[in-house]
This record gives sequence, structure tokens and C-alpha cells, in this order.
Amino acid sequence: MEMIERILSDVVVLQPRERVTLESEADLKDVIGRYLQTGRVRLVLDLAHVPYIDSCGLGTIVQAHLNLRRAGGWLKLQNVTGRNLQLLTVTRVLSVIGVYAPEQRAASA
Repeated sequence: MEMIERILSDVVVLQPRERVTLESEADLKDVIGRYLQTGRVRLVLDLAHVPYIDSCGLGTIVQAHLNLRRAGGWLKLQNVTGRNLQLLTVTRVLSVIGVYAPEQRAASA
């Protein structure tokens, strides 16, 4: 999976550049797991360049949220639009994780 990773102070911003599906979710898990192992437990998942999330991708996002919370951190979402916004709203994931538009708000939350 093509992913841009940026570290802003103590927050990591991950920007996947493709669909988050069964075929790519293992890569997302690996990246998040790597940051978790190094103690970076505040992550922003920027979905601006993710055209589609399937059920496996949704499960990966929820599991990442749970793992980061257990480690004393959090996962925030940003730039959630279109079908992804609909999916995350209908499944009520947004009510648990939360969504932020500007990067500064997500990183400072």
C-alpha cells in the first residue's frame, strides 16, 4: 500500500493513497503496529486519497482504534468524505472515533 507517513510532534499522520480493502489492510495494520511498538500511540488517519473502504478495511480501522486506546493513545480520522463518510456514519464508527477536517485540529485534539 502506498502511504505517506509524517510525524508532527508526538502525532503521526498516515495518508494511505489507495483503497483500504482486504488486499491492502495488512499493510495498514503493519504500519500502525510499527508505530505502536515504538510507543507512538497518537495517530491521525487521513482518508483524503482513499476512494473506498471495504468491511476488512473498516475492521482494521476499528481494531487500530482499540489497540491505540489500550496503549493510552488514540486514533483520529480526517478528510472523510463521500462513500467513506456514509460507511463510517452508518456503522457508527464516527461516533466512536470521531472525524476532523483540518490536520491541525486532528493533531491537537
